[in-house]
Amino acid sequence: AFGKFGGNLAETGAVSFMFERVGTIRYPAAAGSNDQVFEAALDAGADDVVSDTTGHDIYCAPDSFALVRDQLAKRLGEPESARLDWRPQNTVPVDEKHAETLFKLLDVLENFDDVQRVAANFDVSEDVMARLST
Repeated sequence: AFGKFGGNLAETGAVSFMFERVGTIRYPAAAGSNDQVFEAALDAGADDVVSDTTGHDIYCAPDSFALVRDQLAKRLGEPESARLDWRPQNTVPVDEKHAETLFKLLDVLENFDDVQRVAANFDVSEDVMARLST
């Protein structure tokens, strides 16, 4: 898959410094306003909240993941998802030409039975995403 789509495979852990291990808890937008979710997350001990029109992503330290998840569930209900994840520390902009190939590679990787999770640090602009989805 890597050879077919112009990628390469590095040694185990070669890019792990580019990601941080975090607890990620996702709520739909209907769970509450940005301010309500932010306040609940802060009270629960979360480190960061990113809200947009589709929902709220709440991040916390791996050691406090279970506590934060449980406290949020008491105030906001059950989350859409809650898991330990790898969050990129920096993103890399990707142009339209490379984005199409990148998405094909990610799709192939996610469909391999041996792949449990794919983490990436790309940033594709909204206008490029709109052009690629038409």
